[in-house]
Amino acid sequence: MKKEVLLMVGPTTVPERVLQAMNRKSISHRSKEYCDMHQRIREGLKKIFRTQNEVFILTSSGTGAMEAALQNCFSVGDEVVVPVLGTFSEQFASMAEAHKLKVIRVEVDLGEAADVDKVMEHVTENTKGLFVVHNESSTGVTNDLKAFGKALEGSDTLLITDSVSGAGGLEIRMDEWNIDIVLSSSQKALMAPAGLAFISLSDKAWKATESSNLPKFYFDLNKSRKFQEINQTPNTPAVYNMFAVEEALNIIFEEGLDNVYKRHMENSQQVIEGIRKLGYDIFPKDDKYASRTLTAVYAPGKAKDIVKGLAEQGIIVNAGLPPIADDVFRVGTMGYVYKEDIDAFLEALSKIN
Repeated sequence: MKKEVLLMVGPTTVPERVLQAMNRKSISHRSKEYCDMHQRIREGLKKIFRTQNEVFILTSSGTGAMEAALQNCFSVGDEVVVPVLGTFSEQFASMAEAHKLKVIRVEVDLGEAADVDKVMEHVTENTKGLFVVHNESSTGVTNDLKAFGKALEGSDTLLITDSVSGAGGLEIRMDEWNIDIVLSSSQKALMAPAGLAFISLSDKAWKATESSNLPKFYFDLNKSRKFQEINQTPNTPAVYNMFAVEEALNIIFEEGLDNVYKRHMENSQQVIEGIRKLGYDIFPKDDKYASRTLTAVYAPGKAKDIVKGLAEQGIIVNAGLPPIADDVFRVGTMGYVYKEDIDAFLEALSKIN
């Protein structure tokens, strides 16, 4: 049987080393062995986020970290601005509304990145938060976080980013770029099974927690902060996922973070050049903002058939999401993906009419 090549947008391929790291006896989440591991992981995640701020580990999907950001730093009626350019930025806006925040959506044409100047026209002295998705995986577009951080420099407005499909594959510099909240999760470029989310707050964001009146319990980050002092979590963490994340971080740092970013750039560029030679194009309207952890391939009216045809050849990619599901399929190049995998994908795609 031909080996499957997994080029999914998430959950992504888990390296054999990571799988083996989970093949062991369990440990208590209150033991010294666990605390030592927790310490190593939090320090590794700080390197990924490029921050001196603490990174907290939540047992949830990335959506849980999104909710934690809202519950801990905002209050009912707070005004927030959300550039909406796809499924996951829309989710952030809808979640904020569910928590009774006043949401100002800045609609962005699908396939385009958020224009910093246009978004900032909606940010006023009443704006408590600006929510910017780092990498909109539904459309394959990356936003310019550095530019948003510069635009908000010296402002009281919090800059919050969902880097679920970015962190570990795309460069992010939380401190240098003035980002107040960064969140991510385990199952994308961090090459571990789904089940853990990560969140980090700046001093400005921690200040905002003091006045937040939204209900919180499981995702109470001030409670997490107290337990972080002893390298534990308030509630039982997904211990086996912790084993996985630690080994995945070891692999990343052995390769070197800059080398990891370079590999993601090269892999995505190989996909883009290859699909264009075959008569397709990418969905993002400007190559400058095309994601480097996945490629949204534009194949009008053919996308679903292509996904099926690739699967029949052992190449697993992701279908597009509404409203572009008939015209776009997505090729994940995040995490444990190498040139040989891209070669196999392009060869298979060339056989599909």
